[in-house]
Amino acid sequence: MTMRMTARSSSTVAACIAVFLLTGMGIMGAQAQDKPRWADDLPNLPQRQGYYQGLGITTVTSDGSAGWNDASGKARAQISSQIRVRVSNTVSRAVQETASGSDITVAEAYASTTDQITTASLEGIVLERWFDEDAGILYAYGAISQAEVERRFREKMEDAVASARVYHAGARRALERNDPFTALGQLSEAMLVVALAEGALDRTLTAALDDGGAPAPVLPVLQTQLCGILSKLQFEIIDGNDQQAERGKGLDAPLRGRLSFKSDHGVSPVKNAILTASVVAPASGRVPDDIRTDATGAFTLDVIEVKNGESVNRVRIAPGVAGAAVLKAQSPDLARCWATAYLDFTFKMKSRTNITLAIRVMETNMGTPRPKSSVQEAIQKGLLGSQYSILDDSEALENMSEEQIHGALASGDYRSILATVRTRADVVIVGEASAAERSNPFPQMYFGAGRVLLRILDCKTGRVLGSVVMEDQKEGGPTYEQAGRKLLEKMARSASEQVRQEMKNALE
Repeated sequence: MTMRMTARSSSTVAACIAVFLLTGMGIMGAQAQDKPRWADDLPNLPQRQGYYQGLGITTVTSDGSAGWNDASGKARAQISSQIRVRVSNTVSRAVQETASGSDITVAEAYASTTDQITTASLEGIVLERWFDEDAGILYAYGAISQAEVERRFREKMEDAVASARVYHAGARRALERNDPFTALGQLSEAMLVVALAEGALDRTLTAALDDGGAPAPVLPVLQTQLCGILSKLQFEIIDGNDQQAERGKGLDAPLRGRLSFKSDHGVSPVKNAILTASVVAPASGRVPDDIRTDATGAFTLDVIEVKNGESVNRVRIAPGVAGAAVLKAQSPDLARCWATAYLDFTFKMKSRTNITLAIRVMETNMGTPRPKSSVQEAIQKGLLGSQYSILDDSEALENMSEEQIHGALASGDYRSILATVRTRADVVIVGEASAAERSNPFPQMYFGAGRVLLRILDCKTGRVLGSVVMEDQKEGGPTYEQAGRKLLEKMARSASEQVRQEMKNALE
């Protein structure tokens, strides 16, 4: 008895939900059972060439309104994503790409316009609904022709002057309340809209931006006003300039500066402005993505890491206006205006010149010590003609025995080596190279197994500046001795290049 009541109760609830949904859809009686053509192959969409389509699917609950909102939202989101891709592709074709190396893309620069076109297109879509009673699933379907979206895109482009007027008025109001950064953003948006329209329509837009003004090409007028604001921005350094830097580390002190605006009313701080920071090439490093000025126009940033650089390097601070990279790439005149609106902090690398170098590499071939090391000679030749002075072997490590050098390399304790050469050299390179018997898998063919271990040491600080480690190297020859000699010469060329690079990274 209880089970029959439960089943009847469940059936009644499902029926009520179906009636509620069908009533909410405005479908009654026999008409409610008609299955629309787009639902013939669910969950697949119908084949409709030249249309953007969206299908939202949701499982029905007691809250029919929430189910419909969920399904319709999913359908609209699918259509929206397709329209955005199409509009973004149209934008990229209509507008020149950004300059090489810029982080901002055309799609990002014109995101505001893309959003407006997408929203306007979605407003014209009427969604259809169908409820699958057996499965308890609600479907929402909508479609819009691609031609209609493109027509609305063209309408938006034809109406670009009206949009530019709105942005232009916003910039004027921002300047009246002494907010030049917002004015820059508004003028930049206006220029983006006009530039996009001119690219899409393939003609120059001419109009008056102010009531009663004379018609003129819109883009040059906006550019002149934007350049005027940029010319009145004033950066100043407060603290942190001209620091010493070291590779792999950040600067010790933060960089602090201030941004002001010189208008007819005097000089005032630029508040709440977003700034961008970059390490100017050929130097490289890591800095924060965005910095914001405070109520006094002051800003602070930490240089997180200096990766490499020359003797004097720069960190550049500039206004962070969206779309600036795209506009500068399209207009050389605007690029020149923007080129004056920045502040450079300098930092210096801890480089050295006229470095005195001591080198000692012990080398054996098939267990026999070699009087001249191929690896050591290759390193010396690789560093000649640069900033290094290389000590003669007799001066370098004359008081160090091979046992002491081997012991230092094995233990990692280089104090005895450093004590010996500290008064003569700035940097010492010590190491071992060896070639031993490997195998002779073929008649008259013998192989050697090679190994190289080198340490580059700062004589003043005791720090290991770099290492070169080569293991399990091999080379063949008609005898073990010749195979070993060929292998040592081969390893010497590679070790020399690696040492040169390690020295460059640590000292230059």
